[in-house]
Amino acid sequence: MLAVPEIRHVKTKAHMPTDMSGKPPAADNRKSPRRRVLKAGLIAFNNRHSTLQCTVRDMSEGGARLLTAGSINAPDTFELIIELDGIEVNCAVVARSSAEVRVKFTGPIRQTAITRVQVVNATVKREQPSLRRKTRPDE
Repeated sequence: MLAVPEIRHVKTKAHMPTDMSGKPPAADNRKSPRRRVLKAGLIAFNNRHSTLQCTVRDMSEGGARLLTAGSINAPDTFELIIELDGIEVNCAVVARSSAEVRVKFTGPIRQTAITRVQVVNATVKREQPSLRRKTRPDE
């Protein structure tokens, strides 16, 4: 009788899922799930006398990932303001890269009055529906 060799399936780097940077994803040890967002935000510090614009990319109940023009400019603790949702929350920086700041929320998320409203208008003018028969080009 012939011995059949055991076949083992080994995951190589080519089969591992990656994020957009090409690195394998880190273990997700969050207490609450992260959701992807794309919202404008403000990093406010110095008693709100100084602000930096940022873009909120990911958000969970415990923290967020922000994109800024330069993460070096953001202080270690600040207040994150998202005007479209009327959200204000105190934050502490957990990690930085060249244009990214990862923060954890150090206080509860405060709901405030919405100061900005997003308005989306159609750029293509719609034709009015008609019951008339359309003429053919060959007629």
